[in-house]
Amino acid sequence: MMEQRFLGDILVSRGVLTAERLDGLLALQRDKGGELIDLIVNASIADEGTVAKAYADDLGLPYVPTIDPAMVPTAVAVRVPIAFAKTHRLLVMAEDETSVKVVCADPFDTFSLDDIRVIFGKTVDVSVGPAEQIVDAINRVYERDAKGSELESEDGEVAEEGASDILDSDDEAPVIRWVNSLFLQAMKERASDIHIEPEEREVIVRYRIDGELYVSRRAPRAFMNSIVSRIKIESSLNIAEKRLPQDGRITKKIAGKGFDIRVSTIPTSRGYERIVMRLLNKSTVLLDLTDLGFSPRDYVLMDGLIRRPDGIVLVTGPTGSGKTTTLYGCINRINKPNVNILTAEDPVEYEIPGIHQVHVQSKIGLTFASALRAFLRQDPDVVMVGEIRDKETVDIAINASLTGHLVLSTIHTNDAAGAFTRIVDMGVEPFLIRSSVVGVLAQRLVRVLCPHCKEAYPASGFEIEELGLSPERIRARKKRKLVSGSRYYPRTVTEPDILEIEPGARLTFYKPKGCEKCSNNGFSGRLGIYELLLVDDFVGPLILQNADAQSIKKAALEQGMDSLRDDGARKVLLGLTSVDEVLAATQEDMELEPIPSMSTAQPSSPSSRGAGV
Repeated sequence: MMEQRFLGDILVSRGVLTAERLDGLLALQRDKGGELIDLIVNASIADEGTVAKAYADDLGLPYVPTIDPAMVPTAVAVRVPIAFAKTHRLLVMAEDETSVKVVCADPFDTFSLDDIRVIFGKTVDVSVGPAEQIVDAINRVYERDAKGSELESEDGEVAEEGASDILDSDDEAPVIRWVNSLFLQAMKERASDIHIEPEEREVIVRYRIDGELYVSRRAPRAFMNSIVSRIKIESSLNIAEKRLPQDGRITKKIAGKGFDIRVSTIPTSRGYERIVMRLLNKSTVLLDLTDLGFSPRDYVLMDGLIRRPDGIVLVTGPTGSGKTTTLYGCINRINKPNVNILTAEDPVEYEIPGIHQVHVQSKIGLTFASALRAFLRQDPDVVMVGEIRDKETVDIAINASLTGHLVLSTIHTNDAAGAFTRIVDMGVEPFLIRSSVVGVLAQRLVRVLCPHCKEAYPASGFEIEELGLSPERIRARKKRKLVSGSRYYPRTVTEPDILEIEPGARLTFYKPKGCEKCSNNGFSGRLGIYELLLVDDFVGPLILQNADAQSIKKAALEQGMDSLRDDGARKVLLGLTSVDEVLAATQEDMELEPIPSMSTAQPSSPSSRGAGV
């Protein structure tokens, strides 16, 4: 740990991270283990290239930003065992009469460099490079030395040049190597899912990257049975059963990072099984609320909600909109030794130190409702329920909130206001909803424009109107902020609202282009857009009256709530995403409601519960 502290101090002195952030990462390392550089990269503090360059500059060593595997002599590199090379993330690049040239990710790993010196009997010239570049080059260089053929397409060409040795396996069976290369490529391209699909004459593999599916590779259909069998063996599924859907799980270590892979197979009309695999990176550092894309105002409001002693906070949105990530960010933020936090999840995607997590299993009677009922006998302060699906679960959640517990959960509705009508449809009385629910967060995910190649252009009048940035809405927004005194405008936020632009101002938007950095997609990563509805003295009476979702949303908009489209417009103005991304993610807000007059909704009576934050 002293060495890790020393490495961290170098990064602090070079401005890569702050001393406070370093202390937090070292504490996380003590709990979960792993290398400091991996924690820094997974927390999006800096990329591997920035860390490697900081080390190189501090020691006065050459920095190698990219490695061309074709320029590395195979015979020289493979004198170092591949397991050793990957463990220490180093690659022998060249050899002459007196020395060998080595590129490594950690120049302070002097023991491994001494081993290289012993293997070659020569001095070692060290350079520093990004760890991911080095591991990728190792896989490609050592693959050239591997024996055995690759899967070939029907016309004799190689179907895919994927790297093989990700498990350090000596088994050179082509199908095993090809399947292993699927996982390695998925990890490199940040894919969340792998689809293996049988077609009439071939097998197609598609990766889901940032929410979009891309065709990655193909193989002859004759290999489909072998591919399916290999994956079934790894996920402990029944190879002989081809008529019924099956679910399994694989645990792998890919390029030094641990992955849980959920496997699903279904039979198809073509006579082959279709496979989808979901990849969960176990070494990923949980994001804080500050990293999820909240505006300064919504961040303060959400932070206040999750620090309440009681009440229900709901997160809503369609499947794949990042609800679970947001909930993890919430509980990770309030995770302290003096707070007892219990979660019921299906499944447990990431294990969090200090939090007690239960995997729901309906087959044995362990449902969300039964887990939540048991939690109340475990003296909890905060309870997270993966999803509210039925009346039994919502009844227990309400009872928990009314007896002094904070409950976090998700529910499937299109927007924040729709959560109230959905709970009423489950058979819950409106007064119980008013007494327990304190806030609802609706969210979507939009792709982030690649910062290296995004193109600026003058916004058109149509785009400005579609995003709700018309002069009329801007003027109404300024007026309501001045006179409403709403809880949507906390005093702790002093930053100007970017949506309060001058009417008629010339706006600059950005669009994707594509470059090597983003694999010519034009996008790199995703972030959330949010709609945070507080149950205050204006919304509360409408809930008691069993008002429809549209009326509740109008009242919240009047008090200053930003709709999903509003928050999306903010991200467009900041140059983070494109207009098309926001419009596609916010179809429900296509017809933006006009800003109501300031007298539309009035509180019927003061209330201390559910009055926001």
